[in-house]
Amino acid sequence: MLKLTRLNNHVIAINPDHICWVEETPDTTLSLVNGEKLLVRESLDDLIKAIVEFRRLVRMVEPDGAPLGPVEGDPPRIGLYSTRRLSDNARRVSLPSPRHGEDR
Repeated sequence: MLKLTRLNNHVIAINPDHICWVEETPDTTLSLVNGEKLLVRESLDDLIKAIVEFRRLVRMVEPDGAPLGPVEGDPPRIGLYSTRRLSDNARRVSLPSPRHGEDR
């Protein structure tokens, strides 16, 4: 979540995934995916920096690209997990068929 300040000085938290576009005319206006528009005190450049930092934290990557933890990427990379299908490990269990008029 991004902490932003409305023009009336109320602090709000916005999920950056819900932002469609942002413009500075002269106030910074955010347009959200639900059609709502918000005016905030932060500049466009400050907002972009905050979103980039948020993405780095979500992806667990340092500014130079070095990983912060064992998982890098959003969503996690496929190569880090087993690609075996569930059916390769699962035992097949046959259930008795329901009698006429009964639910399972």
